[in-house]
This record gives sequence, structure tokens and C-alpha cells, in this order.
Amino acid sequence: MCGIAGVIAGDGRVEHATLEAMRDALRPRGPDAAALWVAEDRRAGLAHRRLAIIDLSAAADQPMISADGRHVLVFNGEIYNYRDLARELAAAGHAFRTSSDTEVLLAAYRHWGEDCVGRLEGMFAFAVWDTAARVLVLARDRAGEKPLHYRARGGVLSFASELKGLLAEPGAPRRLGAAAFDAYLAYGAVAHSGSMLVGYAKLPPGHLLRYDAEQDRLQVRPYWALPAGPPAAGDPEELAGRLEERLDAAVRRQLVADVPIGVLLSGGIDSSLVTAMAARHATAPVKTFNVSFRGHAGFDEAPHARLVAGHFGTEHHELVAEPAGVAVLPEVAACFD
Repeated sequence: MCGIAGVIAGDGRVEHATLEAMRDALRPRGPDAAALWVAEDRRAGLAHRRLAIIDLSAAADQPMISADGRHVLVFNGEIYNYRDLARELAAAGHAFRTSSDTEVLLAAYRHWGEDCVGRLEGMFAFAVWDTAARVLVLARDRAGEKPLHYRARGGVLSFASELKGLLAEPGAPRRLGAAAFDAYLAYGAVAHSGSMLVGYAKLPPGHLLRYDAEQDRLQVRPYWALPAGPPAAGDPEELAGRLEERLDAAVRRQLVADVPIGVLLSGGIDSSLVTAMAARHATAPVKTFNVSFRGHAGFDEAPHARLVAGHFGTEHHELVAEPAGVAVLPEVAACFD
């Protein structure tokens, strides 16, 4: 995962120090590199903290600027079909200087515009600033795997991967929203576009935000909705085969990385299936990890994980959760914003 942040200010008051504070509030999301970009007129600034997964070179660091200087991108996530998109874009005349999915995403936006999101397979939250049109585009993946928060007020739009990134801005308000707090107590989360604090919002999953800085006009629209397909019908064996094919393809495309890959294995159905599919395609034993709660048999899944790991011959690692007191609660609260 990575951390992204940015400020668009129509009156040209984007400060380097503010962007640095926003970026570094997201330090745990990206320990491998940190950078920022501010427009010459100081009407826009983007910042990034990187966790390097694909193309570990500095050439793939962000913010990434197009060759002509018009578009600037910050991106958190992974585009699983980036190699297919790269081939299509290369055939259309785009040249690539890195092997990163970030550069492919930037080229896809330049080629297809906002419609590029419909071609992306992956988990993502990204921002593109168009220096000529003075338009910012934010987008979030279909399932909302990658977070994206924003705050709009009087000619200024700020965004960040986490709420704490926005709270790093000087004078950022911190008033608890009663409805959001009620939702959190009832459901354990603040859903859709809601935020725990008044004046902030989340970009909903499967949505795109367009901010015209010249007009101070913000639009949020869905670019995808869950298909309302007919109920599954047919031979159970055939349906099971089709499901297996889809699971296999989903896991296979997520094994692409320039760093070691592991599976968090609980021993339940979901993680066991992921482990099985990964073992099919891995060229070396799959690394699996489990968190053990020893002495709490009702919660400890380690015995189940060991059975699955043994069956597939994985390189298994068991991490033991030690008792923790109330002193850890402030840190937990900070992680959850």
C-alpha cells in the first residue's frame, strides 16, 4: 500500500510544509520513498509515500509527471492487468521508460481520459491533476479496497488516503459527527461517503470525483455498479468449475510483484482457497502467515492453518499475539483515525 495526498487551491496558496505534513502523517503506508510536487503557480500540490511492489527503481517513484508536463499522478494500489494495458497502449504509440503499473495508469488516463477506470482491474485510489485544464480527478476502485478521503471548502480541495492526512493541515476542523458516530457504534464502520468528522467525506467505492479549480465545481459520479445478473442456474459441477476458474485467475494475476509474496492464512475456506490457487502457480513454496492466540481456543485458528499449510507444503510462519493492556488503545485509535 502507499499513501497519497494533495491540495488544490484556486488562490495559489499551496504550501510545501503543509504537503509534507500531510504526506508524513501517512508514513506507515509507504516507508520506501517520499516525495511531493507543487505547481509553479502554487495552485496545486500532490504528495506520495511509496511502498514499492512493482518496479522497485526510483524511476517509478511518485508523483509521476507525464513527458509533456501536463499531467501529474499519485497512485495507491496495484493494477493487475497493467501488462495487457501496456501492450495496448504501446500499440497506440505510447512509450514507457519504466516497468511500473503507475506509468501504465498515467498513460491510460492520457489515452482514454476518465473512461480509463472502466479498463482497470485492481485495487486503487489515484489522483490526476491536469495542469492545462486545471482539473483534478480522483478515483477509487470498485470494492473500495483502497481508502480516499477529501475536504472541500471555498475554492480549496484537499484529499488524502487517511483522515489523519487531512488533519495535518493547519486549522483543520475536528468536530465529531453525531450521525457518523451513531453509525460506528451500530455497525462498526461509517459507510459510503460518510466521515467521522463534520466537513469531511470519503469517495465511495466505484466512484470518480472531478474538481474544476477554475469554476470551483465538484462533481462525484459512479463509474461502476454491481451487475444485477440472474440467479445462478445449471449443473452444480459446471458452476463449481466456473467459480474455480475465476478464483484461479484472480489469484494468479495478484502474484505479480517484484517483492516476496505471502498469504495470511487463517485455515478458513477463503484463505485456504487462496493458498491452494497460489500453490498452483508459485515457482517456490508459498509463504503463509498466521496469527496465533494461544490459550484462547475459541479464537485461535492456528491449528487449522497448520493443517492447510502442511497439505500444500507452504513455508509457514506462526506469529503469536501477546497480551496487551489499555496502553495500546491510543495507538489503535490512531490507526483507525
